[in-house]
Amino acid sequence: MGKDRVIKLIANLIGKSTAHKILVKYTNMPESINHMLSEIDNYRGQLSEYIIQYNWNIYDKQKIMKEAEKSLDKELKQEHFNNVTFPDNAKIKFLNETIREFFDF
Repeated sequence: MGKDRVIKLIANLIGKSTAHKILVKYTNMPESINHMLSEIDNYRGQLSEYIIQYNWNIYDKQKIMKEAEKSLDKELKQEHFNNVTFPDNAKIKFLNETIREFFDF
């Protein structure tokens, strides 16, 4: 698998993980938190496997960040986010936190 493809996969997993973190924090359905935390752990495991495949330069990291934000926006438009409200700054805050778990900037 080429590096560009892996970048897209990593960005997608970061976007999904971030969306679930937002949902855990701001959900109005506390009974689903355990499931969401399980999903986050699953995404983290997959991310770890992809990240070790290459060395990542600053250009790659910026591309991942840009693509991850697109993925997050797409994920937040899903039906299960329709009734979740959160502050505007939460999206970037959680996205940056998730990216910093795996990359140094």
